[in-house]
Amino acid sequence: MQTKLTELLNIKHPIIQAPMFLVSNTDMVIEAMKSGIAGCIPALNYRTLDELRSAIKELKAAKVEGGSYGFNLIVNKSNVKYKGQLEVLCEEGCDFIITSLGSPEETIKQAHKAGIKVFCDVVDLKFAKKVEQLGADAIIAVNNQAGGHRGDASPEALIRELVANCNIPIISAGGVGCKADIDKMLSYGAAGVSV
Repeated sequence: MQTKLTELLNIKHPIIQAPMFLVSNTDMVIEAMKSGIAGCIPALNYRTLDELRSAIKELKAAKVEGGSYGFNLIVNKSNVKYKGQLEVLCEEGCDFIITSLGSPEETIKQAHKAGIKVFCDVVDLKFAKKVEQLGADAIIAVNNQAGGHRGDASPEALIRELVANCNIPIISAGGVGCKADIDKMLSYGAAGVSV
């Protein structure tokens, strides 16, 4: 199945294994890549920058054709490790970064210099337009069925609104538990899902 997400990340299926705090790890992401999808880990799952650097090297060595890997960055001042994490990701490289909870401006600038794509979590059109103007490569539409930091809009309402008003791919986050749910999100105009 080809979508804008599969093209952006060179993956077989339009699925991102979502970054889960204290749950996602390199073993999960390696299995995700073997399955032809993208895997993602919160950078905050690593206590030190050296541990983060080691994880990147492990994923780089395990990367397979048709899979990709990335990291989630909390980009507001609550994450005191943010600048160091961004520096390590840009030095070591990864396929994509997902930004959450703050302005992605600096992440987009630095990641793009390093050839890394940036996807930004948003919960509404206002923030979607902001991240698009900042140069995001895709938008992750975090709906009211998502885990973690979720929005107020239903998957259908949020995806349709963002697709109608934005010019970059929309990835749906929330409300997917099976293939039929993926098909539903794609039918609303999403380029893929984060599950």
